Amino acid sequence: MSVCANASPTVAASASAAPVSGWRRMLADSLLVSATTIGCQAMGVAISLLLRFALDPAQMGVWQGLKLFLNYANYANLGVSKGAARELTVALGRGESAAASRGLNLAFTVNTLSSLVYAALLAGVAWWIGAAAGGIWQNVWSMGLLALAVLVVIQRHVTFHVTILRCRQAFAVASQLSLFEAAATLTVAAGAAWLWGLNGLYAGTFLVMLGAWSYLRWRGAEPLTWAWDRREIVRLIGLGGPMLLAGAAAALFQSIDKLMILLCSSDREYELGCYSLSLLASGQLYGLANMLSLTMGPRYGESFGRSGDHRHVALLAARASELQACALSLLAGLGMVAAVPVLGRLFPAYRLGAAPALWLIPGAVALGLSLPASQCLTAVYRERWTLAAALVGLALAAAGSYAALVSGRGLVGVAIATSTAYVAYFVLSVAISLWREIDQPARRRYVTAMLLTLAPVIGLAAALEAVWPGAECSLPMVAAKGASVCAVWSAVALVGWRWGGWQTIWREERRR
Repeated sequence: MSVCANASPTVAASASAAPVSGWRRMLADSLLVSATTIGCQAMGVAISLLLRFALDPAQMGVWQGLKLFLNYANYANLGVSKGAARELTVALGRGESAAASRGLNLAFTVNTLSSLVYAALLAGVAWWIGAAAGGIWQNVWSMGLLALAVLVVIQRHVTFHVTILRCRQAFAVASQLSLFEAAATLTVAAGAAWLWGLNGLYAGTFLVMLGAWSYLRWRGAEPLTWAWDRREIVRLIGLGGPMLLAGAAAALFQSIDKLMILLCSSDREYELGCYSLSLLASGQLYGLANMLSLTMGPRYGESFGRSGDHRHVALLAARASELQACALSLLAGLGMVAAVPVLGRLFPAYRLGAAPALWLIPGAVALGLSLPASQCLTAVYRERWTLAAALVGLALAAAGSYAALVSGRGLVGVAIATSTAYVAYFVLSVAISLWREIDQPARRRYVTAMLLTLAPVIGLAAALEAVWPGAECSLPMVAAKGASVCAVWSAVALVGWRWGGWQTIWREERRR
């Protein structure tokens, strides 16, 4: 669905870079995950809206901060689970999946122990904050950290089983779980927040996670047992440790703007709560990119296990990037013309956080397009390069956000700095992964595809916002701008389908 400068040779190259199970199976999985994600995102938007009606900006800022620490729990296992999961995908490509089962059991053991240690640390910090504030039950942060101490243990088990399902390309069960979690969060967690505030949100989230774990057990989650082998655990740490550090750096990179607001803003809770409105728009966009990458990530490892060829995996990632860019460009263009006026009208109390969305959305596209490149490096055992790129991006984002806040440029300045760092990270990720492996014709195709897929749509959206700013537009004008974006995107997608080689690839796979 993307554009190619030279159709005939690149069509053959695209076919040779197909996943082991073929593009049609990949597309079927992507459509399943896409449909599920759209449903989850719709419920996620409803959840976000309900939470912002139920909580004031300061309370929302506390919840945003606590979610950061909940996400960091995924990196408390020293990388054993990541090493075991990567070994599983490569073993599947070689037809030796049984050989990876012991690593999964070892990862289960380390996950359990490490999550308990992390929970104890959270509880200790909660007690320390509460004691300094005059009572653990009177401080919102101590209460929240105590709740997280319970949530992290359940979360680690659920996320590890979901990782195994995705490695085995069992996307149907994983998608059903996502729908269950979204529906339960909307009805239970958000409903409890509406009735009882932050404490209700904590209790509701606990019930949702417990339900997710029970659902996995009911659907026959892969049975894991306690196991211990020090040498094998050390080996898995050696494999997964760099991936863990890269993941931790990437998570910090994606949240550094929020952390800088918490650290450097005079009214930190209020401004972070307002900024979360822009994150609602950019986060949905990155969520789509991550969704598309979920179906391709295991296939990179499988392809490497089958072929052992770095270049084959890089070419496969480059082709997948074309599909991802086509999907992201439409949502990015629509978000740029609609996010500010729609969100600003829906949440006048959060209006301060609407304007940064216009700047965060292009950065979210760049961050999403970096995923195939980083996944390619992980699949071919070069994850240390991913870590280096994430650290460079983190430094740029931190320095830019700090400069924006201390110079008085506010939340818009933070958004500009963050988006600029995301674009730099994308360019660096492609340079150290895809660019060094693919040949000159494939490089030309990649650059042409990215430019012709993204520039017309995002450029039009930016021009429309410059001439008719969204904050000053009526809703009919917003709809007209959105229709213009859709028309340009449709033309770009049609050109890519017919002359980018994808139509030919699709026909060839139908004949198999």
